[in-house]
Amino acid sequence: MEAPRQLQFGFVGLGNMGSQMAHNLSLYARKQQFPRIMLWNRTRSKIEHMEKESHCDVSDSLAELAGRCHVVHTCLANDAVALDIYRQLCSNAKKGTIFADHSTLYPDTSDELQALSKEHSMHFLSCPVFGPPAAAKSAQLLVTLSGDSEGRDLVKSYIVPTLGKSALDCGEATRKAALLKILGNNCILGTIELLSESFTLAEKTGFEVDLFYEFIQQWFPAAAWVNYGKKIRDGTFSGATGFTIPGGMKDAAFIRRLGAETSTPTPIIDQAWNHLTTAKALGGESLDWSACAAGMRVTAGLPAFKGEDFSLSVKVNGAEKLGKQNGEHVNNGH
Repeated sequence: MEAPRQLQFGFVGLGNMGSQMAHNLSLYARKQQFPRIMLWNRTRSKIEHMEKESHCDVSDSLAELAGRCHVVHTCLANDAVALDIYRQLCSNAKKGTIFADHSTLYPDTSDELQALSKEHSMHFLSCPVFGPPAAAKSAQLLVTLSGDSEGRDLVKSYIVPTLGKSALDCGEATRKAALLKILGNNCILGTIELLSESFTLAEKTGFEVDLFYEFIQQWFPAAAWVNYGKKIRDGTFSGATGFTIPGGMKDAAFIRRLGAETSTPTPIIDQAWNHLTTAKALGGESLDWSACAAGMRVTAGLPAFKGEDFSLSVKVNGAEKLGKQNGEHVNNGH
């Protein structure tokens, strides 16, 4: 598909990941002398600062953004939100509009969004990404793409290096990229579970965790092993800039659902689900999903947390309050 001379981008869903991706997309638009990209988020006040910091304008409504953009990128919380947003987008967008969705959705949902878009003569691409917010900020994500070739070719023309360091083209079948994202997250959550077990075993046997982490760095130098290994070693489970437990449990539920639908056992993820549930019960929803290790530690008879205290119930001036010790912000579950 040939791009219009003045390509108008839109971006919907500006959380930890989406805001970084939208900023990088705006740098590309400015370099190409394209119009300022249009942004829309459910909470407008959270993104108004981007008008000053990026080549962006905050749209007054989702309908306005849909009606003016040639390509709309989305990064949404879950399947229900995605279905709601896309019904509104498709009701207001122009024929031929390309949607590039970076959310982690169940493959059936991606199929549904593709059918909805096709019904309105639009193109839907499933484009989930691999990498934390820090990788989104530095445009070092791994981007996957699947869907109509017309839209896929256009998005591939700029997505690397604008949003990611590389891209995997999964072909025409829209659900393929969504399925790859779930399979990839199976590997990542499985790695977190294995690291949780290994660091707990090291601590229980009296082995120096710093030395064990040095082994991890030298023998398993992949990003997931190094980054999550450090979090688990130190017990630094704040989810402020990472991937929180509810998101991790959503992904674990997707993996288990795929397993149930295909009669495929998922024992590692079943155990990770149990440990995530324990961590959530002890420390709340705002923890990073690497807090899975807290569930493992409790099972092994160790304190759930070390370093920061993420306990939900703590004593402050003799009274019970929800939050964290050591001057941390109150954990309100968001």
